[in-house]
Amino acid sequence: MFFGRSKSKFRKAIFIVITVLIAIGLVIPLASLFQDQPGGGAQNPGTAQKTPQERLAELEAEAGKSPGNTEVLMELAEAYYYTGKPDQAVKTYEQVLAADPGYSEARYMIAYVYYMKGEFDQAETSLKELAQKDPNFKETHLLYGYVLGAGKKDYAGGIQELEKYIDLAKEGPDVEKARLIINEWKTAQAGN
Repeated sequence: MFFGRSKSKFRKAIFIVITVLIAIGLVIPLASLFQDQPGGGAQNPGTAQKTPQERLAELEAEAGKSPGNTEVLMELAEAYYYTGKPDQAVKTYEQVLAADPGYSEARYMIAYVYYMKGEFDQAETSLKELAQKDPNFKETHLLYGYVLGAGKKDYAGGIQELEKYIDLAKEGPDVEKARLIINEWKTAQAGN
C-alpha cells in the first residue's frame, strides 16, 4: 500500500516534468516569432512613424491631386474624424457620395459621426436613407438600433432595427451584443 502511493506520486512528478518540458519546447519557437528579425519588416530605429497630422497632410495633398478618388477621400475623412475634425469628416464623406452616390459605407460613416456627436436626428436621417437604398447593409440596422434605442430612447424602434441586424448578420460578437441590448431595452420598456 505504501509502495502504491509512492509510485503514484512518482508518475505524477514525471507527468508534470514532461508537461513543463513540452510547454517550454512550444513557447521558445513561438517567442521567436515575435522578435525582430533582420529584414523581417521590423522598423529601423532611424525611421519614425508619421504623426496623425503628418498623415492627414499627406492625404489632403493626395486628395487635392485626385479629388474623385473615393478610396483616398474615405481615408481622408477617417483621418479627419480621428484627429478631432468630425465636421470636416462629414464634408469629406459627402464628397465621396457626390462622386459615387451608391457608396453605402460613406453614408453609414456620416451617420456614425453624427451618432458619436450626439446629433441623433441627423444620424437617423442618414440611416433611413441608407436603409432605403441598401436594405441589406447590415451595419445600418445595428447603428440605427443604437441611434433609436440609446440615443432617442425609442426602445421599440431600436429593438426592431437590432432584430433586423441579427437576421442579416446571423452570428458574431455584435449579434450577441445586440441580443443583450434587446433584453436590456425590453426590461427598460417593462419598467416604464
